[in-house]
Amino acid sequence: MRPYSTHTLAIDREAAFAHGPSEALALVELETYPPFVGEQADHLDLMAHLANQMQALTAFAWDAPGSTFNLRLVLTEDDQVVQRMARFPHDMTASGWVRSYGRLCLTSYGRLADCAHDRALDLLHAGDEARNVRPRVLKVPPGTYRVLVLHDIPLMETRPRTAPNYTVLLRHYPFPPPRLLPVRLPALIPWAA
Repeated sequence: MRPYSTHTLAIDREAAFAHGPSEALALVELETYPPFVGEQADHLDLMAHLANQMQALTAFAWDAPGSTFNLRLVLTEDDQVVQRMARFPHDMTASGWVRSYGRLCLTSYGRLADCAHDRALDLLHAGDEARNVRPRVLKVPPGTYRVLVLHDIPLMETRPRTAPNYTVLLRHYPFPPPRLLPVRLPALIPWAA
């Protein structure tokens, strides 16, 4: 049994699953996120490391409920999806940006802390965890993502909800194509004219 699960997210598709318990979650780019901080790193060192990685767009972290919850991931390139979501009762929990080259990892704060202290561990193989807490590799199109974390607020329910519901909206902005500019040799090399 693999210590992580894989989900392939296509544009305008979604994935839903139960996750937790975790005190915080993070989306990190597997190719560029450096998990090791230091053997003597404490909670503040890890938070400073996460803040630096969020500025570098290699990670995005947010608080999560301390119990098991339902998580729905929605990948879109359409701004109207964001506007439609605003019509429903949601409470925005967090928002930010992350860049990906094709593989994002949804992981818990505990997994990040374990990897921050031990250079031998990586995000996907850090130890045995319950199935709901294992990291999830999200195969996504390369690009930059605007991430919105929404807490679904129930209007009137006829039955009690077993776990809170969260929606993570990933708005995809593809990388621009490489630009080829005409090169004039005389301007670069005076003797080539």
